[in-house]
Amino acid sequence: MRTISTTRDGARIYSRCLLACYDFLIYRVLSPYVWRCDPRHFLELYQRNMSGNHADVGVGTGYFLNQCSYKPGAVRIGLFDLQPNCLRYTAARLARFQPETFECDALEPIPFTGKRFSSIGLGGILHCIPGDLTEKGIVFDAITSLMEPTSRVFGYTILNQGVRKTLFSRIVFFLLHRMKVINGASDSAAQLHVELNKRFKSVDVRVVGCIALFNAGDSLLSHGAI
Repeated sequence: MRTISTTRDGARIYSRCLLACYDFLIYRVLSPYVWRCDPRHFLELYQRNMSGNHADVGVGTGYFLNQCSYKPGAVRIGLFDLQPNCLRYTAARLARFQPETFECDALEPIPFTGKRFSSIGLGGILHCIPGDLTEKGIVFDAITSLMEPTSRVFGYTILNQGVRKTLFSRIVFFLLHRMKVINGASDSAAQLHVELNKRFKSVDVRVVGCIALFNAGDSLLSHGAI
């Protein structure tokens, strides 16, 4: 059952008040105790795949970007999000890196003509946008204007199919779905793998608890295969 009709429905909840407690709620409560995926897995994903020329699409609070090992002046960071509150919050948090900020909808081709990025983080954006993973795969098409042919694309998303769920995780998923915070009642790791394989030569999807952690590279889109 779909409850989110547009990307703006999911983005609307990110008020300045919520962003102030977002890190605690997501990374200290929901991730370890509901989705059963320790935040260290997300941090490791960033540490392995983030380059010195990086874009984040769906920035949240920039929690993991803030923990990157790069020094100011040694990394270029682009921030892309539909929600102005998220962009302002994250840009302020990462001010030492002088990030570039862009307001955009990741389900539409991103009108970007600047220097492209070597890595692109999608964070937890996929479970926040409309449709099943076949429809959400449009995100991988929308970011092609940001990508070099060899760019790494990585991120994580909540799954609702093909994973072991606790009673607690079922209740929380149901409530967040009804509140239009997350979407994806039919999302599975298998579907995610299919959508990535349509667009990239190198694909890895790993499941921890109810979370799929993925990374992909060697874009087929930039080589004209699709």
